[in-house]
Amino acid sequence: MPLERIKIEGFRSIRALDFDLKPINVLIGANGVGKTNFLDVFPLIHAVRLGRESRYAATRGGAERLLHFGSMETAGIGIELSLSDGLRYVASLLPDEEDRLFTLEELVEGQDGGQLDLLFPIQEEEESVEADITRRLAKWRRYQFHDTSPRSPLRRTSEVADARRLRPDGGNLASFLYRLKTRQRSAYRRIRDVVRIVAPYLVDFVLEPDEDNPDMIRLEWRHARSDSFFDVASLSDGTLRFVALAALLYQPAASRPDIIVIDEPELGLHPVAIGLLAEAVQAASHDSKVILATQSPILVDYFEPEDVVVVDLVEGASEFKRLDNAELKEWLKDYSLGELWEKNHFGGRPA
Repeated sequence: MPLERIKIEGFRSIRALDFDLKPINVLIGANGVGKTNFLDVFPLIHAVRLGRESRYAATRGGAERLLHFGSMETAGIGIELSLSDGLRYVASLLPDEEDRLFTLEELVEGQDGGQLDLLFPIQEEEESVEADITRRLAKWRRYQFHDTSPRSPLRRTSEVADARRLRPDGGNLASFLYRLKTRQRSAYRRIRDVVRIVAPYLVDFVLEPDEDNPDMIRLEWRHARSDSFFDVASLSDGTLRFVALAALLYQPAASRPDIIVIDEPELGLHPVAIGLLAEAVQAASHDSKVILATQSPILVDYFEPEDVVVVDLVEGASEFKRLDNAELKEWLKDYSLGELWEKNHFGGRPA
């Protein structure tokens, strides 16, 4: 039961949005127009599911900063999710006098949270159906693998048991790959092989629990010209980010989230890696819906116009417009999609 449509009201730069999701949704636009705000709705949904919406607001400067131009203009935040089987789930969030954010029930009934409060089916449904939806919502994450500093989550040792799903920051990459290698060999080989196109010197990953602490594992790899093992500290930033992206997009369909949200995945990638990233997105879109924000005309060139959504700021509010194949057909005979974007043919550039 994948997500087909999402409505958002009153969230940051998004005054009102009614958005149909296609298998691939590539958001482009200038800095500050609201692409990231759209992606941030998914962590908010996750926070509401766990009863942590007030904590979500606190880590982002308070409820006042989440409301569209503040509480003087916007009373609250509304989110509606429409799934393919006709079910609709809604969340209504309001601020209190202490700049915290609560669901409508919590304000009325004084609940402390901790349960799925406002993300509920409008009509009564069987408990098994609601439990299935809850499991699906639990997988929805906004992934960002930008931090590759020496102390970043991507370069840390992780717990072997922490491998059910890849963390949004890639902090359990080693354990996630280890699980695939031991249980899903074909998926693991596909990830390894596509990484080797970007980094041909990498023969294979060495994934074994630590001898002194079998509960922990660190990402290591074998170089084509050496018998020695190298660890994750020896991988370049771009290679490490690509490993995480490949693991996310080429994991088995059964474990892959049905909604994958990625922020600027092209950061630090070689043009060859960007092409492979586009192929991975297209492959994943057969079973999952992929939403990504990008500033790369090179990446945009790999997609169809109908995959691309231009985001602009109009009178202080984010406006989302999906490109039309028919309108661009003649232009695409002479220019690529990325070139048309750079020429400001359909917006998405600083005004």
